Amino acid sequence: MAIELTEPRTRRSQRAGFPPVAPQQEFRRDIQGMRALAVILVIGNHAYIPGFAGGYIGVDVFFVISGYVITQLLLREAPKGLRRGLADFYARRIRRIVPAATATLVGTMLVAALVLGPSINPDLPGDVRWAALFAANLRLIATGSNYFVPGIHPSLITQFWSLAVEEQFYLVFPLVVFLIARFTAPRHRLRVLSITLGAAIALSALWSIHISASDPTAAYYSPFTRFWELGLGCFLATLTTQRPTRPLWSERLAVLLGLALLVFALAGLNATSTYPGWLAWLPCGAAALFIWAGAGGARNVVTRFLSAPPLVYLGTISYSLYLTHYIWVTLPGQLASPLTGWPWTLLELGGTLTTAMLSYHLLENPIRRSKRLAADGVAIVLVLLVSIAASWTAAIIAQRIAHLG
Repeated sequence: MAIELTEPRTRRSQRAGFPPVAPQQEFRRDIQGMRALAVILVIGNHAYIPGFAGGYIGVDVFFVISGYVITQLLLREAPKGLRRGLADFYARRIRRIVPAATATLVGTMLVAALVLGPSINPDLPGDVRWAALFAANLRLIATGSNYFVPGIHPSLITQFWSLAVEEQFYLVFPLVVFLIARFTAPRHRLRVLSITLGAAIALSALWSIHISASDPTAAYYSPFTRFWELGLGCFLATLTTQRPTRPLWSERLAVLLGLALLVFALAGLNATSTYPGWLAWLPCGAAALFIWAGAGGARNVVTRFLSAPPLVYLGTISYSLYLTHYIWVTLPGQLASPLTGWPWTLLELGGTLTTAMLSYHLLENPIRRSKRLAADGVAIVLVLLVSIAASWTAAIIAQRIAHLG
C-alpha cells in the first residue's frame, strides 16, 4: 500500500492538511496514566473518600486531555477534506462513545426502578432522555441541579454532564479545523488555528470567571464556561505537533509545577469553592504541564510513573469507569436505609471496576475496533438512532416497573 502512494499524492495531502504529527505523539502511555489519575480523583470525590473533597477537578483534567488528543487526530485527518473528514470523525465518535453510554443509561434506569421502586426520583426518566441526546448538562441547568448540596440526592446520571459538554464542543471544533485546512495557506494553518483557539479560550475563561459567583449551577455545567478547558488542550496540541527539543530541566520544572498545582487544588478545593471560575486553571494548568513535559518522552519521574502498566490499564478503561461508577457510589445512599461505611465503599469500588472491565472488553472495545462497522456509514447512523431509542424506551419501561413496585 505504501508503494502505491506516489509523490504527487503525498504533496497534495500535505498541501491539504497541517504539518504531520510526530509518530511518537500518536500514542502516549503517560496520557493514559493521566486519564487514570483523573478518574481516580472523580470516583474518590463521588464516593466521599477522605482527602478527595476536591476530586471533581478530575473532570477538568479529562477536558484538557480530550482536547489535546482529539486535536492531534484532527490534524492528521485534515487532508481528507471537509465532508469526508467530518463524516469519519463523527462516525468514530459514535462508535467510541455511544454504545457504552447507552448501556449505562439503560442499566441505570432499570436498576434504579427495581431497587428504589416508587421512591425513584421522578425526574430520572427525563434526565435519561436528555442524556441520550448529549444534553444532560442543559437539563441539569434547567432543573437547577447541584450535586454538591448536602442532603439532596443527585440524579443518578449526573456524570453525563461532562460527556454532553465534550460532544457539544466537538459539534463545532472539527468544523473549524477542517475549514482552516481548506481555506488557509499551508504555512499559516497552525498559526491561524492557534490564534483562533487563543481567542476562544480567553472569551470562555472570562465568562467562566464572571458567571461562577452569580450563577454557580449554570457556571458548573455550561458549555460556554467549560469550552476553554478543552480549548487549552487543543491549543497545546498545536504547539507540540512535532517531537520537541528542549532541556531535561525544563520538563522537570514543568512536572514539579504541575504537581504543586494539582496538590494545591485537591487539598484546597471543596464543595463550597466558587468553581470553575479562575480556580479551574489549577487542575487545567497541571494537566497542560504534564502533557507538555511528556511530549519529549518518558524523561522525568512523573511521566515514567504515569506510564506504569497499572495506570495505563486504568486509563484505557477510564471511560467505562467514569460511566459506571456513579450508580455504584450513589444509589446505596438513596435507599430507605442508606448503605454506608467502608465495607460498602469497598464493595462499590470493586463493583465499579468489575462493571467497567466488562463494559470495556465486551462492548466498548469490540464496537470501537469493528472494521465492518467502520466501513458502513449507514450502520453507524442506525447504531446512534437505536441507542437513543433504547434509552428512551428504558425510561418508559422503568417508570412502569417503579409504579408497579
